[in-house]
Amino acid sequence: MRGSLVEWVFVIAGLLGVIGFANSEFQPSRGLLIAGGVIAVAATFWAVWAQPRPKEVYSPLHGRRRLARSPYSPIWVLIPVALGAAWVFTVYGAGLVLASAFGVEHTRSGIVMYSARHEPSARARLYQRPCTHLAVVLQTERGPLPIGHCDEHLAGNILPTGLTVTYRTRESALGLFAVRDLALPQVDAALEMARQAEEQAARAEGRR
Repeated sequence: MRGSLVEWVFVIAGLLGVIGFANSEFQPSRGLLIAGGVIAVAATFWAVWAQPRPKEVYSPLHGRRRLARSPYSPIWVLIPVALGAAWVFTVYGAGLVLASAFGVEHTRSGIVMYSARHEPSARARLYQRPCTHLAVVLQTERGPLPIGHCDEHLAGNILPTGLTVTYRTRESALGLFAVRDLALPQVDAALEMARQAEEQAARAEGRR
């Protein structure tokens, strides 16, 4: 038996949302997250109401019995699937597209909270260079916003905690996209600071 139309709607919506989540650098706003939850609950009520009802069949062997039109999703499976699919589609499907279309370009300063070298595995070294894991808190009108990424331009060099960096962003009421690539002059300055910090640490170690 084939799945019902309700099931296909949520399977497709969930896949689109997961694809958007996996391939984007979108930071949804709190309002969008809450709206996604409200829409997910409403969509789940609709799914339970719209799901085909079991039909009554008769056979000489089994007699009269109720047969589910779609055995793939009983209510206890449909409810969590509908909640998750509707939420991820609202936030990382429709919300992401709208935020990208109506976002405005900004330049934001941030503070480095964490920095660490990341070495790719032996298999990944052919197409991936060493990078620097960064955790940065951006200053926005809606308050501090934490973002994280691994910057290949830094080539594994560790940035000092508290360093001020600048990112280009695309923002709307639905959320924010942060362009992960730092400007070249900023990278050069950061690398120079990292080199000086390493030299000072080496000198201090030599005096001991």
